[in-house]
Amino acid sequence: MNEEDEAFNEIERKAKQRMEAVRAAMRGEDDDIQDYKRPWVGLTDDEQSFVFDQVKQIVDSKPFWVRFADAVEAKLKEKNT
Repeated sequence: MNEEDEAFNEIERKAKQRMEAVRAAMRGEDDDIQDYKRPWVGLTDDEQSFVFDQVKQIVDSKPFWVRFADAVEAKLKEKNT
């Protein structure tokens, strides 16, 4: 076997390895890919109260649904006048 044949065999071997890796990935067998998920961290009672107070300040004294209905009514009025 000469250098050219050896080089060709090396290229062929690498190509086969790559194709096997692609096939494994398509079958979902790729061990190199891992999902790292952080555990869920919720809000404390104090943080929930803070968020509630902030939202309450933003929407004034009207409940959200009333402000939503007002916005819909304003848009309808705009389109119909």
